[in-house]
Amino acid sequence: MKKYTLYLDESETHKYNPVIRKNDNFHFCMAGVIVAVDDYKDLEDSVNNLKRTIWSETPNPEKIILHQMRLIDAERGRLDSTRYPEYVKFNKKEERKKFYNELKNVFDKNSLSIVGSCINEDNLKKYYWITDKNKQDQYLVAMQLLLENYCHFLCANNAIGNIIYEFRELKGNEKLRDKYYHMKLMGSMYMTKNTAEKRLLGIDFVDKEDNEIGLQIADFVPNSFARDHAGIAQAKPNIFSTLKYNMYDGVMGNSERFGIKYMP
Repeated sequence: MKKYTLYLDESETHKYNPVIRKNDNFHFCMAGVIVAVDDYKDLEDSVNNLKRTIWSETPNPEKIILHQMRLIDAERGRLDSTRYPEYVKFNKKEERKKFYNELKNVFDKNSLSIVGSCINEDNLKKYYWITDKNKQDQYLVAMQLLLENYCHFLCANNAIGNIIYEFRELKGNEKLRDKYYHMKLMGSMYMTKNTAEKRLLGIDFVDKEDNEIGLQIADFVPNSFARDHAGIAQAKPNIFSTLKYNMYDGVMGNSERFGIKYMP
Protein backbone atom coordinates (compact mmCIF):
# COMPACT_ATOMS: atom_id res chain seq x y z
CA MET A 1 0.00 0.00 0.00
CA LYS A 2 1.03 3.58 -0.57
CA LYS A 3 1.93 5.43 2.61
CA TYR A 4 1.11 9.03 3.52
CA THR A 5 1.92 11.38 6.38
CA LEU A 6 -0.41 14.10 7.61
CA TYR A 7 1.57 17.01 9.04
CA LEU A 8 -0.62 18.91 11.50
CA ASP A 9 -0.52 22.31 13.16
CA GLU A 10 -3.01 24.48 15.02
CA SER A 11 -4.06 28.10 15.30
CA GLU A 12 -6.51 30.17 17.33
CA THR A 13 -7.90 33.57 16.43
CA HIS A 14 -10.36 35.99 18.03
CA LYS A 15 -11.79 39.48 17.83
CA TYR A 16 -11.79 42.31 20.35
CA ASN A 17 -15.34 43.16 21.41
CA PRO A 18 -15.55 46.86 22.39
CA VAL A 19 -18.97 46.35 24.00
CA ILE A 20 -17.75 43.90 26.62
CA ARG A 21 -14.18 45.28 26.45
CA LYS A 22 -12.50 41.94 26.01
CA ASN A 23 -11.74 39.37 23.35
CA ASP A 24 -14.43 37.00 22.15
CA ASN A 25 -15.42 35.08 19.00
CA PHE A 26 -12.62 32.55 19.57
CA HIS A 27 -12.06 30.09 16.73
CA PHE A 28 -9.67 27.16 16.85
CA CYS A 29 -8.34 25.34 13.80
CA MET A 30 -6.37 22.10 13.54
CA ALA A 31 -5.23 21.47 9.98
CA GLY A 32 -2.36 20.37 7.82
CA VAL A 33 -1.06 18.80 4.64
CA ILE A 34 -1.09 15.18 3.50
CA VAL A 35 2.14 14.16 1.78
CA ALA A 36 2.95 10.84 0.14
CA VAL A 37 6.09 9.38 1.71
CA ASP A 38 7.46 8.76 -1.79
CA ASP A 39 6.99 12.45 -2.63
CA TYR A 40 8.60 13.86 0.51
CA LYS A 41 12.01 14.39 -1.07
CA ASP A 42 10.45 16.52 -3.84
CA LEU A 43 8.68 18.64 -1.21
CA GLU A 44 11.91 19.01 0.73
CA ASP A 45 13.73 20.16 -2.41
CA SER A 46 10.99 22.70 -3.18
CA VAL A 47 11.08 24.19 0.32
CA ASN A 48 14.86 24.37 0.36
CA ASN A 49 14.75 26.12 -3.00
CA LEU A 50 12.31 28.62 -1.48
CA LYS A 51 14.73 29.25 1.37
CA ARG A 52 17.65 29.74 -1.00
CA THR A 53 15.61 32.20 -3.06
CA ILE A 54 14.32 34.21 -0.10
CA TRP A 55 17.52 34.20 1.95
CA SER A 56 20.10 34.18 -0.84
CA GLU A 57 22.33 36.48 1.22
CA THR A 58 22.43 34.02 4.14
CA PRO A 59 24.91 31.16 4.58
CA ASN A 60 23.11 27.78 4.76
CA PRO A 61 19.59 29.19 4.24
CA GLU A 62 18.24 25.61 4.28
CA LYS A 63 18.67 25.64 8.06
CA ILE A 64 16.23 28.53 8.54
CA ILE A 65 12.92 27.39 10.03
CA LEU A 66 9.77 28.70 8.36
CA HIS A 67 7.33 30.30 10.83
CA GLN A 68 4.25 32.25 9.81
CA MET A 69 4.11 34.00 13.18
CA ARG A 70 7.58 35.44 12.68
CA LEU A 71 6.45 37.00 9.39
CA ILE A 72 3.44 38.46 11.19
CA ASP A 73 5.62 39.73 14.05
CA ALA A 74 7.94 41.43 11.55
CA GLU A 75 4.99 43.06 9.80
CA ARG A 76 3.58 44.37 13.09
CA GLY A 77 6.92 45.58 14.43
CA ARG A 78 7.10 43.16 17.35
CA LEU A 79 9.75 40.75 16.05
CA ASP A 80 12.67 39.95 18.34
CA SER A 81 15.31 40.95 15.81
CA THR A 82 18.19 39.72 17.96
CA ARG A 83 16.81 36.17 17.97
CA TYR A 84 15.43 36.12 14.42
CA PRO A 85 17.46 38.58 12.33
CA GLU A 86 16.66 36.64 9.15
CA TYR A 87 12.99 37.69 9.51
CA VAL A 88 13.61 41.43 9.86
CA LYS A 89 13.28 41.92 6.08
CA PHE A 90 9.59 40.99 6.26
CA ASN A 91 8.71 44.35 7.75
CA LYS A 92 8.55 45.31 4.07
CA LYS A 93 5.44 44.32 2.15
CA GLU A 94 7.38 43.52 -1.02
CA GLU A 95 9.46 40.96 0.88
CA ARG A 96 6.35 39.31 2.33
CA LYS A 97 4.78 39.24 -1.12
CA LYS A 98 7.90 37.59 -2.55
CA PHE A 99 7.83 34.97 0.20
CA TYR A 100 4.17 34.07 -0.33
CA ASN A 101 4.68 33.87 -4.09
CA GLU A 102 7.43 31.32 -3.49
CA LEU A 103 5.27 29.44 -0.99
CA LYS A 104 2.46 29.29 -3.55
CA ASN A 105 4.95 27.73 -5.97
CA VAL A 106 5.68 25.00 -3.39
CA PHE A 107 1.98 24.07 -3.33
CA ASP A 108 1.71 24.29 -7.11
CA LYS A 109 4.70 22.01 -7.70
CA ASN A 110 3.81 19.33 -5.16
CA SER A 111 0.85 17.04 -4.67
CA LEU A 112 -0.45 18.26 -1.32
CA SER A 113 -3.93 17.69 0.10
CA ILE A 114 -5.27 19.73 3.02
CA VAL A 115 -7.57 18.39 5.73
CA GLY A 116 -8.59 19.87 9.04
CA SER A 117 -11.38 21.26 11.15
CA CYS A 118 -12.35 24.59 12.71
CA ILE A 119 -14.22 24.97 15.99
CA ASN A 120 -16.19 27.98 17.21
CA GLU A 121 -14.99 27.76 20.81
CA ASP A 122 -17.59 30.18 22.17
CA ASN A 123 -20.42 28.07 20.74
CA LEU A 124 -18.79 24.84 21.92
CA LYS A 125 -18.88 26.15 25.48
CA LYS A 126 -22.31 27.76 25.10
CA TYR A 127 -24.11 24.69 23.81
CA TYR A 128 -22.23 21.75 25.30
CA TRP A 129 -20.49 22.66 28.54
CA ILE A 130 -23.72 22.83 30.62
CA THR A 131 -22.25 24.92 33.47
CA ASP A 132 -18.96 22.99 33.55
CA LYS A 133 -20.65 19.57 33.81
CA ASN A 134 -19.80 18.44 30.29
CA LYS A 135 -16.60 20.23 29.31
CA GLN A 136 -15.49 19.61 25.74
CA ASP A 137 -11.87 19.95 24.64
CA GLN A 138 -11.58 21.72 21.27
CA TYR A 139 -8.44 19.71 20.51
CA LEU A 140 -10.22 16.41 20.86
CA VAL A 141 -13.30 17.51 18.91
CA ALA A 142 -11.11 18.85 16.10
CA MET A 143 -9.04 15.67 16.06
CA GLN A 144 -12.13 13.49 15.60
CA LEU A 145 -13.47 15.59 12.72
CA LEU A 146 -10.22 15.64 10.78
CA LEU A 147 -9.36 11.97 11.44
CA GLU A 148 -12.58 10.92 9.75
CA ASN A 149 -11.60 12.83 6.62
CA TYR A 150 -7.99 11.69 6.73
CA CYS A 151 -9.20 8.11 6.95
CA HIS A 152 -11.55 8.79 4.01
CA PHE A 153 -8.55 10.05 2.01
CA LEU A 154 -6.54 6.92 2.85
CA CYS A 155 -9.41 4.64 1.82
CA ALA A 156 -9.88 6.54 -1.46
CA ASN A 157 -6.19 6.05 -2.22
CA ASN A 158 -5.99 2.47 -0.88
CA ALA A 159 -3.28 3.65 1.48
CA ILE A 160 -2.11 3.75 5.08
CA GLY A 161 -0.97 6.85 6.93
CA ASN A 162 0.46 8.33 10.08
CA ILE A 163 0.36 11.79 11.66
CA ILE A 164 3.16 14.12 12.69
CA TYR A 165 1.98 16.94 14.95
CA GLU A 166 4.00 19.92 16.10
CA PHE A 167 5.29 19.30 19.61
CA ARG A 168 3.26 21.26 22.16
CA GLU A 169 3.92 20.16 25.74
CA LEU A 170 4.04 16.67 27.20
CA LYS A 171 0.65 16.65 28.92
CA GLY A 172 -1.13 18.07 25.87
CA ASN A 173 0.68 15.65 23.59
CA GLU A 174 -0.40 12.66 25.66
CA LYS A 175 -4.03 13.79 25.73
CA LEU A 176 -4.06 13.96 21.94
CA ARG A 177 -2.22 10.65 21.65
CA ASP A 178 -4.81 8.99 23.92
CA LYS A 179 -7.68 10.39 21.84
CA TYR A 180 -6.03 9.29 18.61
CA TYR A 181 -5.58 5.71 19.74
CA HIS A 182 -9.05 5.62 21.28
CA MET A 183 -10.52 6.53 17.91
CA LYS A 184 -8.27 4.04 16.16
CA LEU A 185 -9.49 1.34 18.52
CA MET A 186 -13.19 2.27 18.56
CA GLY A 187 -13.84 4.11 15.31
CA SER A 188 -16.35 6.98 15.14
CA MET A 189 -19.61 8.02 13.50
CA TYR A 190 -18.09 8.15 10.01
CA MET A 191 -15.11 5.84 10.48
CA THR A 192 -15.55 2.17 11.33
CA LYS A 193 -13.29 0.43 13.83
CA ASN A 194 -11.96 -1.97 11.18
CA THR A 195 -11.18 0.84 8.76
CA ALA A 196 -9.42 2.89 11.42
CA GLU A 197 -7.29 -0.07 12.48
CA LYS A 198 -6.40 -0.91 8.90
CA ARG A 199 -5.63 2.59 7.60
CA LEU A 200 -4.30 4.62 10.52
CA LEU A 201 -0.78 4.12 11.82
CA GLY A 202 0.76 6.09 14.69
CA ILE A 203 1.00 9.69 15.78
CA ASP A 204 4.30 11.41 16.67
CA PHE A 205 5.08 14.84 18.06
CA VAL A 206 8.07 16.63 16.52
CA ASP A 207 9.59 20.01 17.30
CA LYS A 208 9.46 22.27 14.25
CA GLU A 209 12.93 23.49 15.20
CA ASP A 210 14.20 20.07 14.11
CA ASN A 211 13.75 21.45 10.57
CA GLU A 212 10.88 19.11 9.75
CA ILE A 213 9.83 20.33 6.30
CA GLY A 214 6.28 18.98 6.44
CA LEU A 215 5.56 20.79 9.69
CA GLN A 216 6.96 24.04 8.30
CA ILE A 217 4.49 23.90 5.41
CA ALA A 218 1.65 22.90 7.75
CA ASP A 219 2.45 25.98 9.85
CA PHE A 220 0.94 28.18 7.12
CA VAL A 221 -2.38 26.31 6.88
CA PRO A 222 -4.62 26.60 9.98
CA ASN A 223 -4.52 30.35 10.65
CA SER A 224 -6.10 31.26 7.31
CA PHE A 225 -9.00 28.88 7.86
CA ALA A 226 -9.47 29.98 11.47
CA ARG A 227 -9.72 33.58 10.25
CA ASP A 228 -12.15 32.61 7.50
CA HIS A 229 -14.35 30.71 9.95
CA ALA A 230 -14.35 33.67 12.34
CA GLY A 231 -15.17 36.15 9.58
CA ILE A 232 -11.84 37.95 9.99
CA ALA A 233 -10.19 39.37 6.87
CA GLN A 234 -7.11 37.56 5.60
CA ALA A 235 -3.75 39.21 6.07
CA LYS A 236 -2.24 40.64 2.89
CA PRO A 237 -0.42 39.16 1.12
CA ASN A 238 -1.64 35.59 1.66
CA ILE A 239 -2.10 32.25 -0.14
CA PHE A 240 -5.63 31.49 1.06
CA SER A 241 -6.95 30.84 -2.45
CA THR A 242 -4.15 28.30 -2.98
CA LEU A 243 -4.93 26.60 0.33
CA LYS A 244 -8.61 26.33 -0.58
CA TYR A 245 -7.72 24.88 -3.97
CA ASN A 246 -5.69 22.13 -2.30
CA MET A 247 -8.40 21.04 0.14
CA TYR A 248 -9.26 17.36 -0.11
CA ASP A 249 -12.65 17.06 -1.83
CA GLY A 250 -13.51 13.42 -1.15
CA VAL A 251 -13.07 12.62 -4.85
CA MET A 252 -16.49 14.16 -5.37
CA GLY A 253 -15.83 17.90 -5.47
CA ASN A 254 -16.98 18.53 -1.89
CA SER A 255 -14.04 20.19 -0.15
CA GLU A 256 -16.26 21.83 2.49
CA ARG A 257 -17.15 18.39 3.83
CA PHE A 258 -13.90 16.51 3.24
CA GLY A 259 -11.26 19.27 3.35
CA ILE A 260 -11.65 21.76 6.18
CA LYS A 261 -14.78 21.04 8.18
CA TYR A 262 -16.27 24.07 9.97
CA MET A 263 -18.17 23.34 13.19
CA PRO A 264 -20.60 26.24 13.76
